[in-house]
Amino acid sequence: MILLFFQNCLSPHQIPYIRECVKDKRVEKVYFVMPRIDYGERAEMGWKNDNLLESSTIEFVLKATNKEIKQLLSVEDKDIRCFFSGIRGDIDVFRWLNISLGFNVKRYIITEPPYTFDKPLWMHYLRFFLQDYKYVKYIDGVFAIGESCEKYYNNISKHWKVWPFAYVTENDELEDIKHEGDMKVLYVGSLSKRKNVKVLIEAMEGLKNIDLTIVGDGEERGNLEQLSSSKDVSANFVGTKSMKDIPEIMRSHDVLVLPSLHDGWGAVINEALTQGLYAICSDKCGAKDLLHSPKLGSVFANNNSYDLRGLLKEAASDIDGLRSERNYRKSWTRDHVDGKCVADYFIKCLTNDGHVSCPWRQ
Repeated sequence: MILLFFQNCLSPHQIPYIRECVKDKRVEKVYFVMPRIDYGERAEMGWKNDNLLESSTIEFVLKATNKEIKQLLSVEDKDIRCFFSGIRGDIDVFRWLNISLGFNVKRYIITEPPYTFDKPLWMHYLRFFLQDYKYVKYIDGVFAIGESCEKYYNNISKHWKVWPFAYVTENDELEDIKHEGDMKVLYVGSLSKRKNVKVLIEAMEGLKNIDLTIVGDGEERGNLEQLSSSKDVSANFVGTKSMKDIPEIMRSHDVLVLPSLHDGWGAVINEALTQGLYAICSDKCGAKDLLHSPKLGSVFANNNSYDLRGLLKEAASDIDGLRSERNYRKSWTRDHVDGKCVADYFIKCLTNDGHVSCPWRQ
């Protein structure tokens, strides 16, 4: 097979499994086609993706012309599989999808669930049936990021196969340090209304023997600092940190909380588990898929500070037990959701007509 990934940008949460795909004996070549390396707002959050271009196993194509796309698609007597980041989510990827319709290739989309933070789900269904349903017959399968995405695309059509999918990270495990004293809670991400750090601060009100560190910046920072002061919550706002610094910060904490009102996945959950943290997220985060075991983490009702407070109190009440299971969380992540594991699952989905077990749901 020749695998062609048509994506809106270079993603550190996809490259780990794509890099592993080329090692499979059934894969002849892997291309990654993109209109840009990254978006400006991600750089402001501390993301830096240039180093991902150093992969020797992937051929990267930046700002491809229509002629170049047609050349990639027109290789004779080859099993060409094309993977698009949605149908209409990016103007260039949409153009490349339309070009592919003139060639005998198999097409798939790799996509997050509809963005329901500012639009209700019924509007997404309506828009899809009015604009995109005509493309369903040309698409062989959907790799759906998170449970809600899987449900959405299964509801759209029975024509295509829908596989559960996930984002992947590849941070190195750091050697454990000795954890003592109060439970240390961490948030990493932008300080926006969608990320809903407000509910975390509200949940912390009145809780003793818990320290809170907030990594990130954004338009809500001032409001959140005022809220933490008014609630008498001792929150340490440390600002934006480089991606390479995050694992070291995580290593010194016990619990990662992702309270988003909407997150297609939330790869910070992967990163936290890799470093052995216990993870808590809202039920609007796709990465809740990873937290099916009480040893790994827990999920709270969206925007419910009372529910989140209960989970934090429960974790703090057994902090020694929580800390003793750090190595379990590290090994589980390595065995169920690292690049090689997800690549093996991905290739099986493409080559197996029967049921394929999803590794992170086992």
